[in-house]
Amino acid sequence: MLLDERGRPCGTARKSLVHCLDTPLHLALSCYVVRSDGRLLLTRRAGHKKTFPSVWTNACCGHPQPGEPMEHAVRRHLRDELGIAAKRLRVALPDFAYRATMDNGIVEHELCPVFIASSDDTPMLDPDEADAMEWVTWDELCDRAAHRPETLSLWSVTQVRRLANLTTDPLRWLDEADHSPAAPINRIEERPTDPFDVMGGRVEQVMRDFVEAAALELVGLEPLAAELCQPIRALLDAGGKRLRPCLVYCGYEAGSGNGGPVAEHDLAHVAAAVEMLHTFALLHDDVMDRSLLRRGQLTAHERFDALHARTRPRGDAAWFGTSAAIIAGDLAFVWADQLLDRLRGDEQQQRDVRRLYGQLRHEVIVGQYLDIRLAGPHATDQQAQVVALLKSGRYTVTRPLELGASLAGASESTASALRAFGDAAGVAFQLRDDIIGVFGDVSVTGKGCSDDIRSGKASLLLVRALELAAPAQRALLRAGLGNEELDQAGVDACREAVRSSGAVASIERLIDAELDTARHAVRFLPDHVQDRLISLSELLAHRMA
Repeated sequence: MLLDERGRPCGTARKSLVHCLDTPLHLALSCYVVRSDGRLLLTRRAGHKKTFPSVWTNACCGHPQPGEPMEHAVRRHLRDELGIAAKRLRVALPDFAYRATMDNGIVEHELCPVFIASSDDTPMLDPDEADAMEWVTWDELCDRAAHRPETLSLWSVTQVRRLANLTTDPLRWLDEADHSPAAPINRIEERPTDPFDVMGGRVEQVMRDFVEAAALELVGLEPLAAELCQPIRALLDAGGKRLRPCLVYCGYEAGSGNGGPVAEHDLAHVAAAVEMLHTFALLHDDVMDRSLLRRGQLTAHERFDALHARTRPRGDAAWFGTSAAIIAGDLAFVWADQLLDRLRGDEQQQRDVRRLYGQLRHEVIVGQYLDIRLAGPHATDQQAQVVALLKSGRYTVTRPLELGASLAGASESTASALRAFGDAAGVAFQLRDDIIGVFGDVSVTGKGCSDDIRSGKASLLLVRALELAAPAQRALLRAGLGNEELDQAGVDACREAVRSSGAVASIERLIDAELDTARHAVRFLPDHVQDRLISLSELLAHRMA
């Protein structure tokens, strides 16, 4: 089953013909089998196989037939190649993809979901597929992948390393997975509901009134301070999704908040504080990314650069623009705190809100540092996922939900469900943002779509593109990513290398898996809360801007 750049079926080819020097991306599967004593099955591929003969690898690998459900395909391969039946079967790495090249130049290029199965059946090997087997402990397999990778297939080495980030015990992971649904391989349809407007005009009014009063206070100190307030006003007036205020409300709704004047006041001010903090993050982020556009207009440092050029004939306009934009971001950071200082709830509630708000700020700052520290990109797959969680997942979704739930006095079980939902939906949001950051349409996104490539952003998309690209394309990416002087032709060439690597298909599968985790996390919440959160998560994950 051949796949397009997003991992969607786009045709078929005979297995005997598809593996060549330029193998197209296609769908495959891998399965690890664990016994009740915790040992895992390794098999040696038959010596006459066309690809990677006589290589030790996981229990079985193969390809689904066109239209065949993936779980059915795994069970079929276990039965036909090993003569065993899976007692339990779960997908562990729905987004795994790899490219491997044999000494003779033949290439494997697969989107290959990785499953874990349990079985105590005695294997009966099909000699056309495997000619030897052994049972090893998980620790032995991890040690072998880490210190003797040449004794395993190229794909299983990478799979084991990623599985080790998932669990220290595959059998226990299966036990825990029995309480969760298997992640779907095929994307679900988007829901039509748009929940972004649930806060209405309340947050807009709070921010407008606050900014006007705060700006007047600064202008009273010195009229030139009006210039510092202008980019903050411009960002707020340009709109944006107001996603974080919406999520504060959703958290409050999930916590069964009862309303009332104090609660309504505090809800609006916490939501406004979170949005103002986002304004701070945007101002600084644009400086770090050297972005030209934000929400369809010039970024703050570009505005200040132009202001300097108009009003001061000498000096470094670019330096002034960068410095002034950082100061404007600092001002938005202070204003966010001042909005939070206006809470009227009881002292315990305010302490809880402050604690969560402090966590939000710490996480986004650490995530932002890692984003620039690992740029190039020089991140590992795991590090890129940590950046996605801290810089965006927690900051955008999880903590705003928790803030709203705290205002409502939500139970710990509700707060726990919202945390699990938020982390999964937040990562899906960032993964979509990474795709938009490379392939988005500037007329839709309102910001440049070359910035991620020129800055060498440590996104999971670009990290996996470097891993999965063919040698010539990998060299092109290494030369282009992080090159601030890269011309448009170079950007386009990097985009094509990312597109053809299979990285987009891998990220699309991971987005689907995160959405499934998010849906499962809120299954015990009231139906109307589930509907709103699930609808919102799908809009976040499948948006175009």
